[in-house]
Amino acid sequence: MKRRGVYTTIASLIIGVFIIGLIFYPYRSVVSFEKMDRQGPNIYLPLTEGKHFQVKYTHSVHLSDVIEEYEVKKERLYPIQLIYEDTGIGMPSGAGEGETFEMKDGKYYISNIQGYHDSISLSVGAVRADHTIRYENRSYLLKDYIGAGSVITIKPSHVSNWNLMRGETLSE
Repeated sequence: MKRRGVYTTIASLIIGVFIIGLIFYPYRSVVSFEKMDRQGPNIYLPLTEGKHFQVKYTHSVHLSDVIEEYEVKKERLYPIQLIYEDTGIGMPSGAGEGETFEMKDGKYYISNIQGYHDSISLSVGAVRADHTIRYENRSYLLKDYIGAGSVITIKPSHVSNWNLMRGETLSE
C-alpha cells in the first residue's frame, strides 16, 4: 500500500511539472508586436519557421499601397519582396546587388532581397497609413489592436502559452 502511494505521488508530480511546462515554457513560435512604451498587452501572430507574412500600408506621400513581405527564419525577419506603385520620395527606383527589379501590372516588384532584420520598429499610422498585417488570407489592421500613433517593435520570438493568454493573438 505504501508503494502505491509513493507511485501516485511521483506520477502526480511528473504530470504537474509537465502541465506547468506547457503553460510557462516559451516554445510557441510567434511574431510579436510590442508597444515600445509597454502600455497594454502585446499582440502575437503565431507562425512557424519558414512562413511568410506581409505588412501593407498606404505610403504617406504617394498615397498608394506598399506591401513588404517577410519570412521568419532562425528568429530573424528576412525580407522576401517589396511591392509598390510609385517610385520617388521614400521608395527605391531600382534593386540592390543580387536583387531583382521588375514591373508587372503597373506595380514595381523588388524580390530576392538581401539581408535580414532582428526586429523592425514601426509607428502605427494615425491618419491614412492603415498598417495591416496579412497572413494566410486574413488581414489585421494594427490600429485596431495596438492603437493609432503607437510605436511598436515587430520581432520573431518564442513565447509561452501563459504569455499568449495574457496578450492578444492574431489568426484565431
